[in-house]
Amino acid sequence: MYQPVLPRTASLKSVVTLGAVATLLVGVSIPAAAVGGSRSVYLSAPETPIAPTVVETQEFSSAYLAEAAPVVRDAFGVETIVEAPTISFSSITGSLVMWPANASVNDGFGYRDGNEFHGGIDIMAAYGTTIVAASPGTVIAVASDSGWGSYVKIDHGGGVYTLYAHMISGTQSVSVGQFVNAGDALGLVGQTGYASVPHLHFEVYAGGSRVDPMGWLP
Repeated sequence: MYQPVLPRTASLKSVVTLGAVATLLVGVSIPAAAVGGSRSVYLSAPETPIAPTVVETQEFSSAYLAEAAPVVRDAFGVETIVEAPTISFSSITGSLVMWPANASVNDGFGYRDGNEFHGGIDIMAAYGTTIVAASPGTVIAVASDSGWGSYVKIDHGGGVYTLYAHMISGTQSVSVGQFVNAGDALGLVGQTGYASVPHLHFEVYAGGSRVDPMGWLP
């Protein structure tokens, strides 16, 4: 009986077709990790400008500051906080021309002992040392009381005032309304008022509040 013989070309095409399908299946099923060679993937984020962080610092140095002596605290300018703080003070800084006395600072501005606020700095000048105006201005007070003792207060304009306390009684050498220049004598360092040792208690006021004198002195 006659049997037709298929052309060899048709059989070869079938083999090639099956081979291509098998290759496709293998290519789909093999994980990418099984493929030879390594790949690195790089991600790039949008280049968004980042604003720099500016940290402001303040440094203070003075040739007048010597090694501090043991702390001797006065009670003048100190207020005890019972509950919520009611002290008015500010971090405003400015510039005075000079120090009111040439000596070390023994007790600084701010809270101490947890609940006491010291409203100025204590400059430990010797008894009888001349106290001078820290900047030009007009004298607005020459007086005495139980806390500050004998003191002088000066208006420097622009809402800035300075106060000089614990002077020797009767040594205030200025009068209310008098204009003084930086370096003019105001009185002598004493121990009047609420003070345990002779020293100058010095305060600075700005914008209606007491501020740290160390941020104002040269």
